[in-house]
Amino acid sequence: MKKQFLIVSVLIFLIANTNVFSQQKNEEVESLNEVVITATKFETNKKNVGKVVYQISQRTIANSQGKTIVDLLNDIPGVEINGNFSTKGQNLGYYIRGGRNRQVAILIDGVNVNDPSSFNGDFDLRQIDINQVEKIEVLKGASSTLYGTGAATGVINIILKQASKDRFSGSLNTSVGSNNSSKNNNLSAEEYTTNFNFNGTLGKLNYLMALNANGSSGLSAAESTTSSQFEEDNFARQNVLVKLNYVVNDNFKVGLLSSYDEFSTDFDGFDFDPVTFASIPADRDNNLTSIQKRIGLNADYTYNNGMLKFRTFITDINRTETPSDNFFNGEVYGFDVYNNYAFSNAFSFLVGITSHYQDMIQRTSFSTIEEGAGKQHFYDPYLSLNFTSASGFNLNLGGRLNIHSEYGNNFVYNVNPSYNFKIQEHPVKLFASYSTAFITPTLSEIFTKLPSINELLPEENVTIEGGFDITLRDVLTINATYFQREETNKIGYDPATFQTINDLGNFSAKGFETEITYIFSENLKLLANYTFIDRDENLLLKIPQNKFFIRGNFNLTKNTYTSLSFRWVDETKDFGNSVLEAYSLFDFFINHSVLQNKVTFYGSVTNILNEKFQEIAGFTARGRNYNLGIKIKL
Repeated sequence: MKKQFLIVSVLIFLIANTNVFSQQKNEEVESLNEVVITATKFETNKKNVGKVVYQISQRTIANSQGKTIVDLLNDIPGVEINGNFSTKGQNLGYYIRGGRNRQVAILIDGVNVNDPSSFNGDFDLRQIDINQVEKIEVLKGASSTLYGTGAATGVINIILKQASKDRFSGSLNTSVGSNNSSKNNNLSAEEYTTNFNFNGTLGKLNYLMALNANGSSGLSAAESTTSSQFEEDNFARQNVLVKLNYVVNDNFKVGLLSSYDEFSTDFDGFDFDPVTFASIPADRDNNLTSIQKRIGLNADYTYNNGMLKFRTFITDINRTETPSDNFFNGEVYGFDVYNNYAFSNAFSFLVGITSHYQDMIQRTSFSTIEEGAGKQHFYDPYLSLNFTSASGFNLNLGGRLNIHSEYGNNFVYNVNPSYNFKIQEHPVKLFASYSTAFITPTLSEIFTKLPSINELLPEENVTIEGGFDITLRDVLTINATYFQREETNKIGYDPATFQTINDLGNFSAKGFETEITYIFSENLKLLANYTFIDRDENLLLKIPQNKFFIRGNFNLTKNTYTSLSFRWVDETKDFGNSVLEAYSLFDFFINHSVLQNKVTFYGSVTNILNEKFQEIAGFTARGRNYNLGIKIKL
């Protein structure tokens, strides 16, 4: 309690010493007039959307040098990214509103990049460097109508930067930092990141190329339970991203997006007590190497009252584990074609079709899927209708039919009304949503199912939510949402054979999330949010019931930005009924720009009070660490 009191006292002190109260509109406020894309697949005023959409803007990203995409996402209410405070090679758990990785769809420029050949069918967000990103939108709730499989609890849409209109522009960003547990206060630089970004416009062609390398050492993945220390586990990643767009004329443009990502990480394991069956962390010389190659073509055609978009993509992923020699290869080919047409200012509709062709090879000590044996494909036609009235009432209706080669057909739909009005000139939005969603079993699950099962069914979700969003005097925003979700056909494993099955019964999750943003002055902004999640206890592993976050952003000078934050995460449980105790983290960030913002120096101290905790039972979490870096605009 003393630590919490100290943190809150510091924040109150900053607020109390603010003398100038700004009554003017500030772009940092998440206004109801904000334009978002992910909610409808085209630019839409946020006030006309009947769902919760959070946006991490370019200004927030620019002020967060040294942070990662995962760091910024972890600050959003209802989002818990487990593993972010552990070693760099740790598997990440994306828990949105009590959902798991497979229930979160991850998009890059609107294209789904989840990997159906992986265990959870997910995408590693550490593959994308924050310097390659223009903004990030997080759409809460079931959204399978627009985004298909996996969009059961949320959608994370990473929107990449656009090229500069100059012939050449670019930046260099590099940083070093420590990588300690709470037991070790070594100040050695054991973590590094380097990023080059080149972009520009040559006539009708614009281009963007980004190169990124990062790595770390110094920490062991597993935490020793004795006085002897485990061997450190190294991590290294290299990433190349190329984005090209050619403007044929005012109405038509085509583009290409390609990326190559390679990483290698050491990881540890467990020993199991034969009597109690308890798992004990064990030092292991395991290594995982992953190579992921992606390429996509896109085209946009604009005509009177409408726009037609075409997206296609090819993904090839290879993962190899040693010394077990486990091998996984996944291939995905797909397209998404959709057309948005506005009949009037009030009424528009979007119609589209998505298709995926998936194949994989898997060779492990538990199961084998030979080349050609693990294939599936599906076609998803979908329709979305949008109505916006002058009276403030808005309605979105949609439906999607999933036509799958392995389990037949599945239909999902959504109904999302919202209403805008004013209370003494203060804009208010009320919204509600009833949405269904589905999660396609991964290739590994479909082709390692229990033989007695004729077909493995998709997981199905129904979500009901409602809430409000209000802006007061252009300096205060308050939003709150209640949600309730029920899932059926949950994918599980037969305890006797460890083969895939559908768990019987319904599993529920419900909760409440709220956020308050307040601009005390031109130089000080306060953000605070709280999340409560209540779901069936056997599904609450690593998902805290309560989570509180508060951050104060303070401009010391015109060119110096600082951020002080406090995070409290409630006690939860892990496999084997292991208790993960509640923890609190206190972080400080600063950046300073010189030479007309051409050069930015930045730094951070995280977990300032050196709190000892575990996100994952038996695995190491980071203690107090520093990071120092520089960004140079070319």
